[in-house]
Amino acid sequence: MKFGRVVSIALLAALGGWGSGPALAQAPAPGADGYVQLVPGVYTTPEISAKCQAFAAQRVVGGSNTDTSRQAVALACAKKLWIQMYGKKSGKKKTT
Repeated sequence: MKFGRVVSIALLAALGGWGSGPALAQAPAPGADGYVQLVPGVYTTPEISAKCQAFAAQRVVGGSNTDTSRQAVALACAKKLWIQMYGKKSGKKKTT
């Protein structure tokens, strides 16, 4: 009886810790001025995210892959708005 309780408590603790990983992964870095990186090369702020989520919701309606399509449209929107507002965020220098 005690072994079952210990295993169930350990399982619940592990699931609770595992579920908080994505939230911690998206926390802005210290000194990051409030932006987060969605995927490599795509940064966003809360304002950009709100605009792009609303745009994607209007643009992608129906179909078989609406979640994937909506995510792709929102990422493209965020990348475009980020570049328009802040310029390209890259560690590499352009060579001409």
